Amino acid sequence: MLLLAVVLVLAALLLGLVALGVVGLPNGTVRRRVQGMTHRPEQAGAAPTVRVDASRADFWERFTPSAALVRLQRNLVLAGHPEGWTRERVVLAKPLGAVFAILFASVVLSGSDGIALTLFALAIVPLGYFVPDLLVYNRAVKRQAEIQKALPDLLDQIVISLEAGVGFEAALARAAERGTGPLAEEFVRLMQDMSLGLSRKEAYTALAERTSVDELRGFCRAVLQAEEFGVSIASVVRSQAKEMRLGRRMRAEAKAQQVPVKILIPLMTCILPVLFAIVMGPAVVYAYAIN
Repeated sequence: MLLLAVVLVLAALLLGLVALGVVGLPNGTVRRRVQGMTHRPEQAGAAPTVRVDASRADFWERFTPSAALVRLQRNLVLAGHPEGWTRERVVLAKPLGAVFAILFASVVLSGSDGIALTLFALAIVPLGYFVPDLLVYNRAVKRQAEIQKALPDLLDQIVISLEAGVGFEAALARAAERGTGPLAEEFVRLMQDMSLGLSRKEAYTALAERTSVDELRGFCRAVLQAEEFGVSIASVVRSQAKEMRLGRRMRAEAKAQQVPVKILIPLMTCILPVLFAIVMGPAVVYAYAIN
C-alpha cells in the first residue's frame, strides 16, 4: 500500500510538471520557455498580469475528446463566460485538479490499507479531474434557472411600456437597463448587437443560441415570426408573458407536490428513529429491569 502511495505521488508530480509546461512540451521548447521566464524584462510601474499559455492549453486539448471540448464551450456560453473562466484555463485546471486528487489519495492510502478506503481514494482521482467541468456546468444551470425565473416579470415590464405607447425596441432597452441579473445582461447584449449593425433576425437568433431556456427561445422565434408576417409585436409579447406566468405557476406547483416525497428520506432516517427511541426506550429499560 505504501508503494502504491509513492507511485501516486510521483504520478502527481509528473502530471503537475506537464500541466505547468516544464515537461512534455513538443518541439523542445523547455529551454526557451525557461529563458523567457528568467530574462523577460519588467516594465516599470506595470501591474502584473496573469496570462494563459495557448501551447499548454493546446497540449492538453489533444488528450481531451472533441465532444468534451464542445460541451465545455457550450457550458461556458450558458454560464455567461464568467470572468477568468476561459476554455483554456478550464482545460489547464483539469490536470491540476487531478494532481491534488492524486496527492490526497496517496495520503489516504498511506494511512490505511482497507479495501473500501482504497476504492474511495482511487475514485477521488477522476473526480478531481472533472471538478472544473462540474463547476462550469453548475454555473450554467444556475444562470439559466435565473433567466427562466426572471423572464415573465421582464416581459410584463415590456407590455406595460408598450401599452403606454413606447416602441418595442425602446421598451426592451428600458427594461434591460433597469433590470438586473443574467436576463437583463442578455437583453443588453441583444440591443448592442443590433446597434452594431446586426439585423433583428441575426441578433435574436444569437440570443436563442446563447440560452437553453425554452421560453426565451420561443420568445425569440415569436418576435421573428411577428416581424416576418406583420403581426403586432405588442399582442405577441402580451400572450408570451401570459403563457410564461402560467408556466412558472405550474412549475411551482410541481415542485410543491414533490415536497412530501423528498421529506420522506430525512423523516425515515432522522426523525422516526429518535421518536422510536424516546417512546420505546423507557419501556425496554423497564422490561429488562423487571427480568
